[in-house]
Amino acid sequence: MNLSECLSTADISTLRKITDHYGLSCSKHSKLSLLQELLYTFRSASFLDPAIARWQAGRDEAMIRLCLETRNRFSAEELRGIFQSCGGESVIQAAMEEGWLFPSTRYHGRLFYYIPEEIHAAMRRHLVARFLQNLATDREGPLLYQDEGFALVRDLDVFLEYVRHHTVPLTTGGSMYKRNLTQVLELLEIREEPLQGGWRFGYGRRFHDYPDRLALLYDYAYSAKLVIEGEDGYLHAAEDLEDWYGLTELERARSLMRFYINLYRRPIARLPQVVHLIGHAAMDWLQCDQTLAALADLVTPYYYDDRAQVWRVRILKMLMHLGLIRIGQDDAGSEWFQITKLGQQLITPDALPATPDQTRERQRILIVQPNFDIVVTGDQPMVTAELAAFTDLRQAGAIRIYRLTEASARRGLASGGRVSAWLAFLNQHAQTPVPGNVERTLLEWGRAQDQPMAGGTSLTS
Repeated sequence: MNLSECLSTADISTLRKITDHYGLSCSKHSKLSLLQELLYTFRSASFLDPAIARWQAGRDEAMIRLCLETRNRFSAEELRGIFQSCGGESVIQAAMEEGWLFPSTRYHGRLFYYIPEEIHAAMRRHLVARFLQNLATDREGPLLYQDEGFALVRDLDVFLEYVRHHTVPLTTGGSMYKRNLTQVLELLEIREEPLQGGWRFGYGRRFHDYPDRLALLYDYAYSAKLVIEGEDGYLHAAEDLEDWYGLTELERARSLMRFYINLYRRPIARLPQVVHLIGHAAMDWLQCDQTLAALADLVTPYYYDDRAQVWRVRILKMLMHLGLIRIGQDDAGSEWFQITKLGQQLITPDALPATPDQTRERQRILIVQPNFDIVVTGDQPMVTAELAAFTDLRQAGAIRIYRLTEASARRGLASGGRVSAWLAFLNQHAQTPVPGNVERTLLEWGRAQDQPMAGGTSLTS
């Protein structure tokens, strides 16, 4: 809702509180008079700029999250979570009296809180300006830089063509054999090397099998049903790819970007806000290390990845692969980045997915690892009770570890469980995608036990 809609749907007592807060002079008995005075006042830059600075003072973390959201509508539960670190319910009440947060049931039948669109945009501009104050910027940038443009889109087409015209057998874990993998990597426009071992999880279904860029490309193709891991042990291209080929290059790039954000925001919780901030702040070249320091807690470590690794490899490098930014190095060896024209087209409120509901995200307490260990990071007895039906507890304590084995799966299947329901349960409660080898092995165990594969919503029925 815009400012005039928010004010017109508010009751007269709310409008009086806002005018009293700012000491405005107008008739307090006429809603029209109150509305006109507030519209005039809030549309004045001389009022709004210092007011935004006051609203944000002492609420930095919460305001960053609000300003970088792609939507301006929030539930009461979301707001309490956002403002938990700086006052919770009292801040919500203060925000309503300050006139930048409005409750309404008008459009969705239940109570939501709205930041007027004009004020939300002004708050974002103020935040970005403050963010850039502490950064070195450069209009020219490094002489040499890497800009991949639509290369990921083109390489996805190459991959689909390869799968369609070649026989691609899969290992028992469901990944391509090295011979086919090497051939695919040699055909791609942006070259990568096969993995050389090491512990990898958290950033995709096949992240532990393939290098970063190919893992994203493959996971997208699998998720979009462009490729199928057949029960015959081979990888197949979908019979009908007309819908994919019918999209413009820009639409395909947008779809890949949205998939990346949805996939990576599980391990990188504030990824949508980080990408949105880059979209607004990186019109000029920004120095990578300085930007990371300014991002503060928006970028945090993730298990084996320290904070710098998450920033450089999981965010900047992947955004470059998606064509959203270009990265270069100056004569002193410092790295810089800048948003591309493609990035400016794609990083918009409509293109970026909104942050998921926090209540649902709090339920994600499982980490499914490629070695079939399942780490439980929170205390939710209903979740762990269902988990125990198909797994064995290997380690107790604050962090519990369960192990999925053929014997434990057979036990769960014998008691009436279904593999399809088990996978749905894992996808609902896991912080990261279920690794492809785990998914494939579970399906094979289910087929071996002649279990029904129809959909279900619980482990037992």
